[in-house]
Amino acid sequence: MLGTMPATMPATNHSPETLHCLLTRHIIETGHAPGLQKLADLAGLTEEKTAEVLRKLEEMHGVILAPNSLRIWSLHPFALNPTSLWVSTATGGWWANCAWCSLGIWAAIKQDVNIFTSGGGEESSLDFSIESGQTRRKDLLMHFPYPPHTWWDNPFAPCANILFFSSEAQLDSWCLRHAHPRGSVLPIDVAVRLADLWFGDYASPDWVRKTPARAAEIFNELGLDKSFWKMSGSFR
Repeated sequence: MLGTMPATMPATNHSPETLHCLLTRHIIETGHAPGLQKLADLAGLTEEKTAEVLRKLEEMHGVILAPNSLRIWSLHPFALNPTSLWVSTATGGWWANCAWCSLGIWAAIKQDVNIFTSGGGEESSLDFSIESGQTRRKDLLMHFPYPPHTWWDNPFAPCANILFFSSEAQLDSWCLRHAHPRGSVLPIDVAVRLADLWFGDYASPDWVRKTPARAAEIFNELGLDKSFWKMSGSFR
């Protein structure tokens, strides 16, 4: 599925990007993040050096660590604690941080998936599959209440509110009840394409964190509303 990698990485390539690849692949293969000792073994580093590189990855927002800890809390698109979105294949399953991340898991693992969730995170079941990059649920919408330049002000609140809906009426009612703004609404086909462009390289050794310029290129390629999807230096 993901190709092969050496048991340990070359001593000249202990970058945060390399650690990101090792973490992503371990989560895909096992369903959980490695502890520090296991990660050090995978990277061919001492635990002290691994901790140093992991902190660098955290600083560049390539991983979210638990407060005052080196325990990995989240590695987008994978949530490492239960959420309202479950993504499964014939061989594994993972929690997703948000609707976009659930599509991002499909993009990262490059396999057909089933996604189990609910409309707006509420009681109405909303389950569907992605097969060969397509879904039969053409009615689905993905809603981003908050623009990307605010995402890292508090990554948990924006992420938890990026959800699927089955209709505009369901979305409007949800925004009114929960006092969230009606932000950017993407048809499911556009949402799938956005996930592929954003997360498609996440399990690759060639992954690099997207710059504001690259993010803007992706948003422009998809014709997203520039008044909402505009980028700035605050996209850290």
